[in-house]
Amino acid sequence: MSKLSVALPSVTQREFELMEGTTLVSTTDPQGRITHCNTEFVKASGFDYDELLGQPHSIVRHPDMPPEAFADMWATVGRGRPWSGIVKNRRKNGDHYWVHANVSPVMKNGKPSAYMSVRLKPTRAQIAGAEALYAKVAQERASGHHTFKIHAGGVRPLGWRDALGRLHRLSLAHRLTLALAACLALGMTPAVWPGLVGADSTGLPLWAWQMLLFVLGGTAVMAWLNRTVLRELSSADRLACDVAGCNLNGTMDFKTTSPLGSLMRRLWLINLNMRAVVTDVRGEVDGMVDKARDIYQGSQELARRTESQASGVEETSASVEQVSGTIRQTVETVNDVAQLGVEASAEATRGGQAVDAVSHSMHEIQSASSRAWPSRPICWH
Repeated sequence: MSKLSVALPSVTQREFELMEGTTLVSTTDPQGRITHCNTEFVKASGFDYDELLGQPHSIVRHPDMPPEAFADMWATVGRGRPWSGIVKNRRKNGDHYWVHANVSPVMKNGKPSAYMSVRLKPTRAQIAGAEALYAKVAQERASGHHTFKIHAGGVRPLGWRDALGRLHRLSLAHRLTLALAACLALGMTPAVWPGLVGADSTGLPLWAWQMLLFVLGGTAVMAWLNRTVLRELSSADRLACDVAGCNLNGTMDFKTTSPLGSLMRRLWLINLNMRAVVTDVRGEVDGMVDKARDIYQGSQELARRTESQASGVEETSASVEQVSGTIRQTVETVNDVAQLGVEASAEATRGGQAVDAVSHSMHEIQSASSRAWPSRPICWH
């Protein structure tokens, strides 16, 4: 893996605000190195994809984030539990952006083999609350006096105030057992302390008081069960129905301190992670479609140019054929001229021979004339 060689500038405290509906997705290996990130994550970070791949996820960590928050995150996901919180991240140019981070461990053989992080745009109220919380964490760290700690992405008080918080960490079975025990104790009160409920003064039989208190206790238990369990199950059923119908935009409200808080949170994370994966895949497909469209347009342009060049080649071929025909005619003409030259040469040869013959004949005539007439003149008397 390549390492980032550029020096990062100092923080600017300028905020880069995410657009509504933005979903940032990344995955890391067990050592926290980035193995994948979507286009929105790359845009928000300000880095290039190649600069992020293989780098520790702390490359986007902002120095204003308390180390206690990240220590809590790794401790939580290391136990196979999801972690959620408001995080301030750092961009390449020193600016920052806020996200509502949701980290889910990918379990294999009971141990985390990777981590998937899905980040949404937080509200301004969530950002203000996170800034106040992190400032208080830094203040207590400096003073050495701690009144709370960050636990599983939330705030957990320390000391005696944590005793009440332990009740919220009881399972549903434990809470229901305590509720039934309280209802039974309430129904047994008239038998144990008759004077406490005034059973002696009213004249009602003991069993009537017990029945009345059992009904009141059962009504209270049912009201608690309806408010903390049945309503949340109904909300979970609606969300499951949306997911089954391929509607991944559903949402629900839940409290982590409720008996079904963990279940509701995991259902919400299932919906969120599926939506993030589908959005990520859709973005990749859209990118492939754009590239395919560019290739198609390039192919069309190439086809047009090829057709134009083919027309030019056809015209050139026709011209070549015309030139070739002209050359053939020229060759034929040259051949004819050459043949005429040969014939003319033959005629000239014959003419020369005829002239030679005439010349020879004239020489013979001259010779004959010389022999017929004497050389001396004839004297006439």
